[in-house]
Amino acid sequence: MKCVACGTELEAGALLCSNCGRVVEEADAARQKAAVGQLTKKEFYALPGMKACRTNIRSSAILLYISAGVTILASVLLREVIAASLIDGILILALGLWLQFGKSRICAIITFLYGIAGTAIVAVQTGRIQGWWIPLAGVWAISYTFKFHKLWNQYKKDGVLPDEAVSGK
Repeated sequence: MKCVACGTELEAGALLCSNCGRVVEEADAARQKAAVGQLTKKEFYALPGMKACRTNIRSSAILLYISAGVTILASVLLREVIAASLIDGILILALGLWLQFGKSRICAIITFLYGIAGTAIVAVQTGRIQGWWIPLAGVWAISYTFKFHKLWNQYKKDGVLPDEAVSGK
């Protein structure tokens, strides 16, 4: 990698340019890797401008983990509906894992639809609105997984890092 200020070749992992003393920023390294097409999806996701996507996708997954935990705990404590509730809890947990580690738009859509269906079924059976956290997590996840993939696809198409991905503006 080269210093963006003076062009001096920098050692791997350098924090300062040995020639001009400029601080080597993470965005500088990412831009140079991007310029030669070497930026991976994982590195792209770690860019400073992607913080909102990282935080909100993780938060959606955490909401699913909490919902899964409550569902599984309730199925164990209320032994009369253990099979259906246990399967429901495991599915919600799997969706959370897929969302957090796969950053999948498909998972986000499935989460939303699964949550809407579950909330509607419970509302018809009991007359109460329950389980609304899951479609909420789905909407949240849809918003940020689509944003992430839009920016990633823009980078892959143009070969240039979108300013929004680097700076978050």
